[in-house]
Amino acid sequence: MTTTVTTPSAGVPSVEQDARPGVGQVLRQFAGRQYLLGVLVVLCVAVGIARPSFWGSGNVSNVLFQASFVGLAACGMTLLIAAGLLDLSVGGVIAVASIAVATVLPHTTIGTALLLALAIGAVLGLVNGLLVTYVKIAPFIATLGTLYLFLGAAFIWTSGKVVPITSSNYRGFTTGSVGSVPVPFVVFVVLAVATYLLLQHTYFGRTLRAFGSNERAAVLAGLPVNRAKVLVFVVAGVCFALAGIFMAGRLSSAEGNMATGFEMNVIAAVVVGGTALRGGRGTAFGTVVGALLFAVLNNALNLLGVASYWQYVLTGAVLVAAIAVGARRSSAAEVRGAG
Repeated sequence: MTTTVTTPSAGVPSVEQDARPGVGQVLRQFAGRQYLLGVLVVLCVAVGIARPSFWGSGNVSNVLFQASFVGLAACGMTLLIAAGLLDLSVGGVIAVASIAVATVLPHTTIGTALLLALAIGAVLGLVNGLLVTYVKIAPFIATLGTLYLFLGAAFIWTSGKVVPITSSNYRGFTTGSVGSVPVPFVVFVVLAVATYLLLQHTYFGRTLRAFGSNERAAVLAGLPVNRAKVLVFVVAGVCFALAGIFMAGRLSSAEGNMATGFEMNVIAAVVVGGTALRGGRGTAFGTVVGALLFAVLNNALNLLGVASYWQYVLTGAVLVAAIAVGARRSSAAEVRGAG
């Protein structure tokens, strides 16, 4: 009995060759997933043509600063939302951490002040994590309550007054540049890379995505769901405090209402960037693009002289449209993958 070995004939690609995507296909897949990046590029080009001052070094620096404040907090929010969680206490954490920095700076070193702010962010995040995980309060309700609790503590601490930051070294550090790129944006990019690695290439990140997709299945699989829940709130609290550190330096002061409503900007950047609100999927690159998109949009509307009330309308329309397009694309992908 003989065995016949069939080899691919000349000019006929093998199955293995067909399965290997070409450079063009890879680029098309990337463009399909990151369509928002194309929207950002088109927006920048259009605004630059309409208002050439958009590309001025001072204006670009201002856009990067604004994107950094949102983006630093959004990195923590990306981890939370990928895990199917939410934190509305962003403004409260930023206020308390920033006021702590402004209060202790005259009496200690910059390094100590920064560590104190990050430690406060971790502790406040721990409070949220314990309430959600062990007291079993829904994240929306628990963090809405702690938002007012933290804001109240900030106002009591300062008696409702603004606390100035007089340290020129601190202001120089938080508003300085590496070349022509603001320091906060450099830190934001580094944090976004760390967020990606944490979410996609660690056991902790896999656990977050697992219980974000199906918490009951994650528990039955023996994953440390409760521990991961508490820890992700702590990490997010540190990210929020980091945003507060740079925001206070930019403002040269700290006060209770310095970040009121800021949580909505953060959540919008994360969701528009492609992180699924229902949990199970998160994208750090999308968060970077989302933060930049809203910073560019707000800056463009100001340069074009659009009235503030129309800015709310246009920004909301962009948010809804981006989420709607993303939802349709996700649904289509799920349908294609079902077969």
